[in-house]
Amino acid sequence: MAITDVTENKRKPIAVQAAALIVMLMAFYISTFYNFLLFHTLAEMFAVVTACSIFMVTWNARRFFKEKSFFTFVGISYLFVGILDLIHTMTYKGVNIMPGLGSNVTTQLWISARYIESFSLLGAFFLFKSRIRASIYLLGFSAVTVLILLSIFVWQIFPDCYLEHAGGLTAFKRNSEYIICLILCLALSALHHSRNRFDGTLFNWLQASIILTIISELLFTTYIGVYGPANMLGHFFKIISYYCLYKALIETGLSRPYSTLFKNLTDSRESYQALFSNMIDGFARYRVIWDEKGTPVDYEFLEINPAFEKLTGFKDVIGKRITQLMPDIQKDSVDWIACLGKAVIQGDPVRIEGHSGRLKKWFSVNAYCVRHGELVTIFEDITEKKQASDALFVQSEWLKTTLNSIGDGVISADENRRVSFINPAAERLTGWPGADALGKPIEEIFSIDLEPRDCSCRQIQESYVPENLPIPLACKGMLVRRDDTRIPVEETVSRLENENKEMTGFVLIFRDISAQQEYQDELEDANELLEEKIGQRTRSLNQTIKRLEKEIALRVAAETRYHNAHQEVLARADQLRALAGKLTMAEQAERRRVAKVLHDGIQQYMAAAKLHLSGLERQIQDPQLNKSVRKIEETIGTCIQMARSLSADLSPPALYRGGLVSGLRWLAGRMQERHQFHMDFASQISDVSLSEDIVLLVFESVRELLFNAVKYAGTSKAKVTLKVKGKDRLCLSVRDEGKGFDPSNIMVSDNMRQGLGLFSIQERIELIGGTFNITSSPGSGSRFDIVLPYEQEITTPISANDAPTSESTVSSDGDAGKKKKSKKDIRVLLADDHAIFRKGVFQALKETAGIQVVGQAHDGMEIVELAGTLKPDVILMDINMPGMNGIEATRRIYKAHPEIKILALSMYEKKDYAREIVSAGAIDFISKGAKASEMVAAIQNAVAVI
Repeated sequence: MAITDVTENKRKPIAVQAAALIVMLMAFYISTFYNFLLFHTLAEMFAVVTACSIFMVTWNARRFFKEKSFFTFVGISYLFVGILDLIHTMTYKGVNIMPGLGSNVTTQLWISARYIESFSLLGAFFLFKSRIRASIYLLGFSAVTVLILLSIFVWQIFPDCYLEHAGGLTAFKRNSEYIICLILCLALSALHHSRNRFDGTLFNWLQASIILTIISELLFTTYIGVYGPANMLGHFFKIISYYCLYKALIETGLSRPYSTLFKNLTDSRESYQALFSNMIDGFARYRVIWDEKGTPVDYEFLEINPAFEKLTGFKDVIGKRITQLMPDIQKDSVDWIACLGKAVIQGDPVRIEGHSGRLKKWFSVNAYCVRHGELVTIFEDITEKKQASDALFVQSEWLKTTLNSIGDGVISADENRRVSFINPAAERLTGWPGADALGKPIEEIFSIDLEPRDCSCRQIQESYVPENLPIPLACKGMLVRRDDTRIPVEETVSRLENENKEMTGFVLIFRDISAQQEYQDELEDANELLEEKIGQRTRSLNQTIKRLEKEIALRVAAETRYHNAHQEVLARADQLRALAGKLTMAEQAERRRVAKVLHDGIQQYMAAAKLHLSGLERQIQDPQLNKSVRKIEETIGTCIQMARSLSADLSPPALYRGGLVSGLRWLAGRMQERHQFHMDFASQISDVSLSEDIVLLVFESVRELLFNAVKYAGTSKAKVTLKVKGKDRLCLSVRDEGKGFDPSNIMVSDNMRQGLGLFSIQERIELIGGTFNITSSPGSGSRFDIVLPYEQEITTPISANDAPTSESTVSSDGDAGKKKKSKKDIRVLLADDHAIFRKGVFQALKETAGIQVVGQAHDGMEIVELAGTLKPDVILMDINMPGMNGIEATRRIYKAHPEIKILALSMYEKKDYAREIVSAGAIDFISKGAKASEMVAAIQNAVAVI
């Protein structure tokens, strides 16, 4: 019978076990209605019988338990716990078996039994490795029990536990119950710490028994009378606790003995099974198939390990034969079936190495006959070892052939200086055949006449040979052959070492240098003749050198004059570059000055004039005159648009406000608007930190290149790319797919103007330390690369308000202060740095019913303060103001007073600034060139917005 079959347990259904326990408890409970003494006696006797049964099972089966000391100790302890519980039952009040003792003795016996039980359960967990015999335990518990009985019945020194006329339970009894509970908790902790030593079912029942015992002890600390309900409930928990002990020890020891008795054997089988499953080598067990003559002809698989499947690739082989898996096994170079049969017939282990044609691998197989008709093989994949061995053999043959074929003599010796190899060339040079030379001392085979030698070569050789080696170490010498003839040779010596750097021998390589010496003699004669001729040529050269020295002196003087002239040219070139840079900056400054004049002067006056005309238009009753006023107003509006466009072209606001990236995006829109030329702009960086002069130079260069593309390229689109090149270079590329041109011809004939423009860009870019590269050819488009030095650092941004503005004082309109405000009037606060424009807006709004201008300001800081003081309904906010601009002022006012409606004002186009000012908190954007009616409508619409 297999062990796994022995350890099988037919467990009862859990429901049946629970029902039996409930029936038993109901029977005990019913007995309380008849007589409490009957219930108490039955409960205690159940515990006594269970305790004695535990002792009998563990005592008789102690030799078979895995943890012998633990189960023996616990079983013996419960025998004496049962004895004390039996005496406790006999002395219980009302039983009258031992009359006259009283309830105190009964309680003392109870506490004694509980102390023995708790200490035994705790102490058992410290005896797993104990070798104390069971008889010692039995003797020890007997002595302790006798002492307890003597202290109670004879000496009467055991502390009182129950005083019937003095309050019932004594302090000693209650404290003892708490101490017993603490000891049981420690035992429960020790059980959890050692849970891997027990069967799972045994562990669970032991744990439940200890927990129920703790509950029972706590209940026994609360009763007053020995017949009280707490006493009865404590006995119920004690019954269930002993039932758990019965399940843990008696049923486990009797009904399921093999799971405990053979746990060691099961563990060992699991260990061997783990080894079998995890071993690297393949394992297979077979049943031998015999023919009629008793010769093995095939093998049936009975068992394999995972390594077998991994090495062979075969799956589900149990029950199959070798010939089924490998039908062509007979074609292999090794007769596997016959070789394995030797192990079966002879009974001795067999080792086989061979190649499997089907698996295309080499295997080393060890075969063992475990019993008649059953074979076990352990095999290893040696394919890599076999390949390495074959490669080593090929290399050895190659080396042997090479050494036998070369013209140099090669002799190797072992650590004892005896010849182990000599090639044919060495045989010929030394006169020693290989058969005679092998095994002889090296100094006998290879001997060099001691003549003066090259000391430097000697030092080199000494580092490769062992110390005190009796071999001449000269690089050159006369070899004494076997027949005492001598030939000049040149030799080298090398050490042979193992992996520990220990010398295992040395190799000596030498060659005949007779022909070299003859050539050397001839060379020496030729050198003497050459030296004589060199002397003659030297004298002739001295004369030539003198003439050359005079010529060199003249050329040096000419070079000096050329160098001075070149330095002067370079200085002039630097001056020209500096002048070109200053002209460029002057041009940009003039552009910005004119743009500011247009923006801050002419446009503001024209806008104010337009607003005055709007007010005048409402006052003129004559239709003809009114029509003329409108035409004048439209003309002024057109002038404003032209001035705005000219101002933007001269000094783009996006460039000054947002930097190079923003300016290039503006340029893309401008090229599309003005020239219907599509500029595809892509930037890998969102912001470029460059100084103002470089930003302007790059922007104007790109604009110049795009204008060239419009004029000459014959295309309607170009691509501009901005990216960082490396860590310190900024690259801007302008590329079109137009006609292209030859860069070498742009400075001649009709292309002179275009060439001068590109030349100007190149000079200005190089002036700031950059490069300007042109890549173009006819019909292939053009590419212009501007590469600038770039350090990512914070630089001072270009100010959009760097031109002076007309000074104006902050004023609150006096008339507005005197004018009584209607409930329906819209309170308007005006912010603009141009007084003439503020006056025009004020006059236009003053005459409009329902609108009251409550104050004016000329910069951003003041408008923020007035907004908090005057609390207007609407603010007309100019974007460009000194100090704090309108965008930042809008952001602050919106954050502090979100109820105030803000309308943005600017002479620039709406698309340039609308997105920024609206994101800051404005609700709309009004051009300063708008009509007064449009401005009034915008104010009224702003108030209507919720």
